[in-house]
Amino acid sequence: MIWLFLKQYYKSILIGLLILWLSLSGSSAMVPGRILNIPYIDKLGHLSMYALFSAVLLLDSCHWKTNRGFSYAILLIPLGFGALMEILQMTLTQVRKAEIADLAANIGGVTAGIIAAHIAIKLLDKIKS
Repeated sequence: MIWLFLKQYYKSILIGLLILWLSLSGSSAMVPGRILNIPYIDKLGHLSMYALFSAVLLLDSCHWKTNRGFSYAILLIPLGFGALMEILQMTLTQVRKAEIADLAANIGGVTAGIIAAHIAIKLLDKIKS
């Protein structure tokens, strides 16, 4: 049972682990806004990572097949995960801080991920036909 879950969702799990590492690591070198000195660029990173996470979760939920529907309930995972990462940043790290704007970017990323998954399914359908 666990093997089937891991087999179906391994891509999503890897993205989730990457987000976990990026969220809780203390390296400021990974934050493009500090390197480029562009305000709020990190919000784009949040939006992008959670869009990727959500899109891949939805595509994993339908086995990347165009004739199956998405399991939208699975989107509770990135929503809860994003909130948990902000709480963990607030409580476990000294160099990272939790921000409401980060959480909003995470939620926006989930929304963008839904759109991206729908576009991906349409493209997969066109490629297969």
